[in-house]
Amino acid sequence: MSGSVVIAAGGTGGHISPGVALAEVLSEKATGFGFESVYIHSLVRNQNNPDLLNPPCEVLWHNIPQLGGLKTILYPLLFLFPFLKTILQFRKLNVNAVIGMGGYSSLPAILYAILFRKSLYLCEQNCVPGKITRVFSRFAKKIAFSFPLEEEYKIPGKTIGNPIRKRVIPEHLNIRQNENLHEGKKNTINVLVLGGSQGARQLNQMILKAMENAEIASKYKFRLLTGTNLYDETKNKASDDAEIISYANDMKPNYEWANLVVARSGAGVIAECLVFGLPMILIPYPYAADNHQKANANHLEKEGAAVTIHSTSDDPSPLVKFLLSWKDHSEVLREMGHVSLALSNVNAAYQTVSYFFTEPK
Repeated sequence: MSGSVVIAAGGTGGHISPGVALAEVLSEKATGFGFESVYIHSLVRNQNNPDLLNPPCEVLWHNIPQLGGLKTILYPLLFLFPFLKTILQFRKLNVNAVIGMGGYSSLPAILYAILFRKSLYLCEQNCVPGKITRVFSRFAKKIAFSFPLEEEYKIPGKTIGNPIRKRVIPEHLNIRQNENLHEGKKNTINVLVLGGSQGARQLNQMILKAMENAEIASKYKFRLLTGTNLYDETKNKASDDAEIISYANDMKPNYEWANLVVARSGAGVIAECLVFGLPMILIPYPYAADNHQKANANHLEKEGAAVTIHSTSDDPSPLVKFLLSWKDHSEVLREMGHVSLALSNVNAAYQTVSYFFTEPK
């Protein structure tokens, strides 16, 4: 195969980050996989996404409209012009292969591949496949899954793992993050709370209420990443014992500090926690498309790397129950951490690219 390959990665960070991870591999080894050039195709509104500020290859920006309201009726007309622009651009760049990372923003690139009979590959990050995967799987040469699909979905493909960016991968693949949980080490359990995602106010408030429990406050040290929008609100309500951070461009030091993570159950966050061997308390965002976060969390809980709290309120009772049960039984967290690491795949990006372009179908 010659010409160029495009990675269609836009919309949310859950689609962008693994797409950039694939671009890192392809940019280094493009000729080895039979390509002259590599491009990322992403939305204009993603220009300030941290993963796209210093990308490994050129980014082709486009601007298709979102569905919703009156735009739904006019969508074919609103879609046509940016799609024609994509066609002309891809033809000029001799695009012969497209990797779709999911989400509506990948639609122009996927349709280009289908209409012009180019090679189409899909990546599905969640246990419940998104609409793009469900609709276009029959046109794809190969599909790579980050996690096993729920049994009701009979889509052929290979489960490899979620591609991780190089800058996030730990330098030493061990359980060093949980060394202080062993006998004779310090008596504090570090809890990293990722409260900057969808519906994060509920998660942040739940943590702050749990910290009011004296037994929890004496055993656990909390670091909350709130996101810029909720930083002031959370900071004003938090006790002096909590470390409140609005944003972290480099997540590696935070994962290395942590012994336990509390987070939503998006595929990207889960994959990063797995490569650091971290046990998780997952609180799925209940309004995620197709309830895919619930499915992701249930998979991790079934495997033994996480526990799940299904709640739409900030009632801390379920969280307090888990934390108190582990207060004097940190061996449970150690075992969850070992399971977490066993489920990880730091080489998922390379293996996905290799599966697409070198392995027989």
